[in-house]
Amino acid sequence: MRTVIRCTLEKNGFEGIFFEGKHSPEKVIITVGGASCDEKSSVYMSRYLRRAGYNVLVLGFYLWKGLPQNLVSIPVDYAERAVRWLKNEKGFKRIAMTGLSTGAAYTLLAASLIPDISCVIPVVPYDYIQQATIQKGLSFRSVHKSQYTWHGKDIPYTPTDRLDKMGMLGWLNDARKAPGYGLSRFMRYGYDLMEKQQKPDARIRIENMHADVLFLAVKDDDAWPSDVAVPRMVRVLKDSDYPYRVDYHIYEKGSHALADGLDKMTGYARFALKHMLPAEKKYPKECEEVRRDSFRRVLKFLKEW
Repeated sequence: MRTVIRCTLEKNGFEGIFFEGKHSPEKVIITVGGASCDEKSSVYMSRYLRRAGYNVLVLGFYLWKGLPQNLVSIPVDYAERAVRWLKNEKGFKRIAMTGLSTGAAYTLLAASLIPDISCVIPVVPYDYIQQATIQKGLSFRSVHKSQYTWHGKDIPYTPTDRLDKMGMLGWLNDARKAPGYGLSRFMRYGYDLMEKQQKPDARIRIENMHADVLFLAVKDDDAWPSDVAVPRMVRVLKDSDYPYRVDYHIYEKGSHALADGLDKMTGYARFALKHMLPAEKKYPKECEEVRRDSFRRVLKFLKEW
């Protein structure tokens, strides 16, 4: 029977669930969910990796019970403690990390700070840290802090006063009237505006990673500019003579939801899937094909790592 271990803040310094696998026993994969993904959603999203037989640690970084409920001052230390536990308590020598969307940014940030992560697979990622926000339903309010911390200190972020000045209703109204956006793409609208305001210090220092990396993105991403961020990150790594393997793919037709377990999603995650990703309605067949292809690419990359 497969071993399942629950890790807690009190006992281990992080919240997570470890699933033992029989395939590639020397490797373990840390997975994190995306924005609005609670514990159940995060576990479902790791399904294809667990079915492939890998050792998987599903790591919580927010929205799990006992963790922050908003993207405000989230410790990257959770990932550091998880890596230490996997090395010292479980004896793994090779540690990979993957995440989707907000989880992809957390993955990149963790790998840029923790050299023991030797394989990184960010799915629909973004490469700048934003100002923290508090969310209630579809409404957001700015908080003048970073989304993330490292050893108790704020990680540099790009401040924005747009929400403070416009309010959520003003933001939604502008997105509704903007050609090519509309209410369902209000997040992409906001990020496209912020692209012009990003601060150099807020960029995730991916060149500091010690890892093979596979980037996956979709063209004209409905949620945020993963299709802009991935080519930018590839250039950064090339220009810095990055010594590790780099691969990437941007799908022509697909949605931000390059994740497994969508059939199990509930709550806000289900709402977002149905109403905030127009590509899912415009290209339903292609979106499903792209999802399956992304799983194959990830598994192939892990096998070759």
